[in-house]
Amino acid sequence: MHIEKIELSNFKAFEKLEFSCNDTFNVIVGENNIGKSTIFEALNLWKFAYDKLIQERDKSRFYKAASNYYLPFSDLNQVRLVNDNDLLNKTSDTVASVTVTIADGEERFSLKIRFEKPTIKNAYIRFFNSDDFPEFERFANHIRPKSCSLKDVIFIYQTRAISTIGKSEPFYNNGQIEKKIAIGKSHDVLRNKILKTENSQARVADRFSKLEARLERVMKKDYKIRFKNKNRADDEYIRITAECAAHKELEISMMGSGFLQVLEIFSTIEYIESHIDWICLILIDEPDSHIHSDLQSYLIDELKNHADSQIFLITHNDRLVGKVAEGELFYLNNRVKELGKLDPLQINDFSTVKSGLASVLEELNSHDSRPIVLTEGKTDKKILETAWDKIYQDQTMPYQIISSGIQIDDEARTGSAETVRRTLEYLSTITDRKIIGLFDNDREGNEQFRGLNKDIFESHNLSSFTRKHKTKDIFGCLLIVPDNRLEFVTMSSLTQRYLVIEHLFSNTLIEQNNIKGESILQSNVFEIVGRKNDFAEICATFDQSEFVAFTQLFDKFRELFNQA
Repeated sequence: MHIEKIELSNFKAFEKLEFSCNDTFNVIVGENNIGKSTIFEALNLWKFAYDKLIQERDKSRFYKAASNYYLPFSDLNQVRLVNDNDLLNKTSDTVASVTVTIADGEERFSLKIRFEKPTIKNAYIRFFNSDDFPEFERFANHIRPKSCSLKDVIFIYQTRAISTIGKSEPFYNNGQIEKKIAIGKSHDVLRNKILKTENSQARVADRFSKLEARLERVMKKDYKIRFKNKNRADDEYIRITAECAAHKELEISMMGSGFLQVLEIFSTIEYIESHIDWICLILIDEPDSHIHSDLQSYLIDELKNHADSQIFLITHNDRLVGKVAEGELFYLNNRVKELGKLDPLQINDFSTVKSGLASVLEELNSHDSRPIVLTEGKTDKKILETAWDKIYQDQTMPYQIISSGIQIDDEARTGSAETVRRTLEYLSTITDRKIIGLFDNDREGNEQFRGLNKDIFESHNLSSFTRKHKTKDIFGCLLIVPDNRLEFVTMSSLTQRYLVIEHLFSNTLIEQNNIKGESILQSNVFEIVGRKNDFAEICATFDQSEFVAFTQLFDKFRELFNQA
């Protein structure tokens, strides 16, 4: 039994989408903010509503179709919503729907749940299956002779990127563990999951041997897991340690983020194998969050050997594309959204996708050996290149400036502060080239600058505009603040910062080109609005005096790259 198809209608990023799933392994790639995570959200919301439709007294039946059912807006933790309009692709239509088609041998069941936004704002979401109740009833009749309930026939677990876990975790029963997993708090019961997979019949040294074997195949180290409580009946908190040849025995809360990420995934899989008999969906969102690129490859190998679950994985990592077989890779882009159909790519299309994901890497692997400056987008790149030509007319640009984003065509690339952070972290694992990731000195840029992985970059400090990689000449760098823009950046606050690259030009030029926004809180501070692309295209016509503020930025590049 598996999920054969997922259909979305008027749901968040999608006017419509029909996703024909692989029955074992699905890798979804695509640009940022294209809707990959929305597919996961739709599945989680569908399951939440599905569970509410099951009768409390007779768990082998669904409630009758005549009634409407309600989810309080505050309970919608499965979906990222600021307000209830965010659930809808087009707010003129107040109903969204998610249909999950389940295959069991030759049988097919298309279970459609509709979600309706009421007139009362942000109070609740109404959901119903009135038109499709016969299909739900047919599914219930099909499941009734089997050895599981309607609720247990489908189990969805989504991994969350974790870097730390709590030091204290009480003992929980199976129901409490599964509830935590279902609401996305699986890391809160990490120790309980490990303990539930214990083979109590084995000798002490081998009681977690299956989980230890998975860890070794991915981490390439022989870890030993130990349960340290002397009396599990009386002790309040679970104590579990890990050790290997590289370090002494440590409580698992003291272990590194990569180890915890892998342990989180496989402790859940081991737990599920022991307690779930039917459809198990494992949703893995960007496993590269805390795991070195080599280990990511081993992780995929191990997941593909796990045949008892249907796995859905989202990634930006081109290395992982090479690990999939035909029928397992799905490329979500704007064309797919327009067509409303997400089908697996043919094997001869893989190279195109890898090229798109590796757009920065292609430039990195070129014969150009200059230090790299990675910008948030193509307009920043254009402005920086023009500024160098204006200031240093007879000198060749000493940097290779690359705009972030995964599109193959540099002119079509749509980067962001987030793509700068992700690309910088990824490149730091595969190259020794000198690199600066340039962030706007606004709120978003500062949040992503602060978010640079603290395990590989220097600690964040509000008063510093740069963060260096601990071992390489790779830097995160905020836009330098010229004297006439000092009030645009409040040094004591990360949120009260507004400086972007267009602010390095004069107010007169900004006003002439209609990109000056309204003043913020009746101050001299303003945001940039309008068509930045057009502004970047014509900046070559500006007088040299307009580029004076960029001298300070290029001086900072020289300083970081230790250039004369």
